Amino acid sequence: MDGIDSLAHTLFPADAPGGAIGLIRDGELRYAKGFGLANLARQSAFTPSTVFRACSISKQFVCLLVLQLLQEGKLSLDAHPSAYLPEMNDFSPELTLQHLCQNRSGLRDYWCAAMLTGARAESHYSLEDGRALIQRLSAPMFAPGAQYSYSNGNWRILEWIIEAVTARSLPDLLTERIFAPLGMRDTGWGVDTGEALPGDARGYRRVGSGWKTEITHACWSGDAALLTTLDDFMKWEAAMLRSDERALPGADQLGRAMPHADGSTGSYAFGVNAWRDGARWMLWHSGALRGWRMVQMRFPQDHAAIVVMINRTENPMPIALKVAECAGLQTTWDEVAPVTLPDRPALTGVYFSDALGLAAELHDSGGQVSLDLGGEAVPLIWTGPATLANASGFYRLHLGPQGDIDIHARQFGWRDMFRRLPPGDDFQRVAGLRFRSDLLESAIEFSPDGTVVRMTGPAGRSDEYAVRPLAQDFLAFDCLRALDELPPGRFTIRILASADALEIGCFMARGLIFRRT
Repeated sequence: MDGIDSLAHTLFPADAPGGAIGLIRDGELRYAKGFGLANLARQSAFTPSTVFRACSISKQFVCLLVLQLLQEGKLSLDAHPSAYLPEMNDFSPELTLQHLCQNRSGLRDYWCAAMLTGARAESHYSLEDGRALIQRLSAPMFAPGAQYSYSNGNWRILEWIIEAVTARSLPDLLTERIFAPLGMRDTGWGVDTGEALPGDARGYRRVGSGWKTEITHACWSGDAALLTTLDDFMKWEAAMLRSDERALPGADQLGRAMPHADGSTGSYAFGVNAWRDGARWMLWHSGALRGWRMVQMRFPQDHAAIVVMINRTENPMPIALKVAECAGLQTTWDEVAPVTLPDRPALTGVYFSDALGLAAELHDSGGQVSLDLGGEAVPLIWTGPATLANASGFYRLHLGPQGDIDIHARQFGWRDMFRRLPPGDDFQRVAGLRFRSDLLESAIEFSPDGTVVRMTGPAGRSDEYAVRPLAQDFLAFDCLRALDELPPGRFTIRILASADALEIGCFMARGLIFRRT
């Protein structure tokens, strides 16, 4: 494992925030080491026993409880949530527990929507605040089952259902049914991200040439509250790779994804991504809270798994991919073959799908094209005279004859034509105006010149955001720091009618209507 050692020492200087890397190969633990610092002030080392916030990795643990209760006849995946929680009668009648487990509910993400209710990045946001917002967001963005869209609230609802049918707390059930049987003695549940961790590891972000401690005061649970160590988590990975699943009933079902509405293979199963290439497949998921980033990759056919944890706000996936290369493991994402074209059309512009309510920004600089659907821009590769794709094949684009673009998001199970929007600058149409959402119980106010906006609502009074022109009838503001990671990114503002109403949303929480007051 010299290659991994060399890689890690390059990535994690001894005097900077660090991380831990674990590898199982051919069913055996081959590598588990920590690097760098867990706490800069104390100069304490990051080790495989450092307690870490595993973030959204929590979701597969919640799903395993759902599958176990299914086997015991206490839950049905086809049931509506109101069968267990009568207060959810207002949610779409088509909604099922399976939709919640596989991100097919259509429910808007409450972490993102909270920023439209006045939340600030360092706001205290309680479990009760989240529950109230999830209850208000009962109307879906699309019919349940029609698409995939990541929504943290799905796992809060599953948590409430689990606790309702068992009369037990989620942390107690996880300890009894998973952590204790696997010997995960240092794994637990940390709801309040503002509380210190055992061992006092801290999360950081890079500021210039230095590091700043990340501070959060938000509370998460079924969606992101798992605390664990590399040593403990490798026990979970080892259990998931065993052919004998009796030690953890239901574990063999975690990778079973329902097909998309168009019949194509689904790529998100029970709290974990499931990506197939013929008979070969890979399970993976990432976790992200400010200062804490993690990724796991599991290769069942190779009896192998990779885990990377870092205590800094950066993407750990490139590290995991390099570890896979060192270990001789091949991912199952699509292979994209680039082509060289003498003449390429200029693509820079804004495109919009009316069916999806989603805006796409394409940036083309010197032949380097990227796609921005509202989050991090995704680099694209030319694969033909009128086709592009990203490196993993998640996104495939086909240029239409009228300048429109057909975008196929394989991971999300949707495909639609995005029409090119004419440029525009509509600041004056909203200058000095105020709009209100009865659904969110919040208001959005524009500065006298329309170039600045802020929200007021149940979560308080937000920071001010700079507004930028997007296209004719469209403005945008970028929320790059929110209650936690990943941030909502671009909020698109669509001006409706004679500026009597706005349709506002981000990638994971679209189509929210604010009416002029």
